[in-house]
Amino acid sequence: LIFIDETFSTITDVRRSLKLLKRFEWMKRINRLQSDLNAKISVVFQQYGVELDEVEKLYEKNKKEAVLARDLPPVAGHIAWSRQLLQRIEEPMETFRENEDLLKSKEAKKIIRKYNKMARALIGYEYLWYQAWVETTEAAKAGLQATLLVRHPEDSLLYVNFDEEIIQLTREAQCLERMGIQVPEAAKVVLLQKNKFKLHIDDLKYLLQNYENVKQEVLPVCSKL
Repeated sequence: LIFIDETFSTITDVRRSLKLLKRFEWMKRINRLQSDLNAKISVVFQQYGVELDEVEKLYEKNKKEAVLARDLPPVAGHIAWSRQLLQRIEEPMETFRENEDLLKSKEAKKIIRKYNKMARALIGYEYLWYQAWVETTEAAKAGLQATLLVRHPEDSLLYVNFDEEIIQLTREAQCLERMGIQVPEAAKVVLLQKNKFKLHIDDLKYLLQNYENVKQEVLPVCSKL
C-alpha cells in the first residue's frame, strides 16, 4: 500500500489513475486492502469531477474557434475536436459505472449530472456541424447543374464556372466517412466523381488558356491586315 500511495501522489490524470487501479484490482480479494482501494477510486472520482469542470471551460472557451488538426477540413476538424473532449470524459465514466456503490452518494450524483450535461453539449455540437454540412451538400449538388463555361459580362472573356467548394465537399466527405459518420447520397455522388471533375476542370482551364494565347497571337496579325 505504501507503493500505491506514493504512486498516486505523483499522478494527477484521471485516466492514468484508473489504469493504475486496474493493475491493483486483484488486491480487492484481500479483505483488509479492499477498503483502501475503494477509498482510492473515490478520490479519483472526485478528481474526475474537477476534470469535468476543466473540459466544460475548454469547450466554452474554444467552441467558436477550436484549434483543429492541420490535416482535417473545417467540419471534420470541429467534429474530431468535440469527439476528443467527449472521449476524455466518457472513458473514465465507463470505468466508474462498474462500481455501483461509488455512484450512489449525493456528491456522485452531482458529478453524474455534470457529465450528462457535458456529454449532451458535445454530441449536440457535433450534430450542428454535421447538419450544417448536409445542407451545403444539397447546395453543391444544385451547383453541378450550372453551365461549365460562361462569358464574363464585363470583359467578355470565357471562364470555367466551377465552384471550388465542391472539391472541399469531397474532402469533407472522405474524412467524415473515415470517422464512421454517415455521408448523404448527394455527397457520395460527388465523391465518386471527384477525380473525373478535377480532370475535366483542369482540361477546360488548359484549353481556355490555349484559346486565349491563340487569340492574342491572331489579333495583332489581323489588325495589321
